[in-house]
Amino acid sequence: MTSCKVEVIPMNTPNGAFPAAQPELIPITPALRLRKYDGHYALFLPGYQDPVVYQNSEGIFDEADIPTLSYVKRMCEYLSIHGELYYIEVLEDGGFRPVGDVTVKPENPPIAIWQAAYRGRGIGRLVMQTVMARLHALGFPRITGTTVYRWNTASQKLHESLGFVKTAESETELFYECDLSGSLINPSSKESEASQ
Repeated sequence: MTSCKVEVIPMNTPNGAFPAAQPELIPITPALRLRKYDGHYALFLPGYQDPVVYQNSEGIFDEADIPTLSYVKRMCEYLSIHGELYYIEVLEDGGFRPVGDVTVKPENPPIAIWQAAYRGRGIGRLVMQTVMARLHALGFPRITGTTVYRWNTASQKLHESLGFVKTAESETELFYECDLSGSLINPSSKESEASQ
């Protein structure tokens, strides 16, 4: 593992690591955007009760441990203190609706696409490129500590395609870092058009 680490400071505090306020909206394409988390954590619950999400994002396989409303509330509170938490929203039937979440932070930025209909369409790639671009613009030199479960091959492929380098591994997890100065942080027009 490399010795370069970004000091993790809670970002939504007066001495937070981000020099600018969290934007309300970050447009990605005309049909895809990030919207600032507004405290409505109950919107996350159906997504985090999907087996694909709780297994690949949370590493939960025991049905007795499936995320509850209190679990999701604690998760959202933690992420909104330690990063910029956003809903991932898509334009559908004339309005935007949340289909996932992502947190902009320089250590292990989590992303989850809640519904199967939106997986495998390039949304995760565009969102991660946006996260990387935001961190780069804010002066963070790298992303560290990104943790991907071994069984989540889609996430492994995504991170590696974006320039993340595996730095360590355990029995169940792979650990990645990404140098933001040379990564693929800007979505191409073809990728943007494909997600619409």
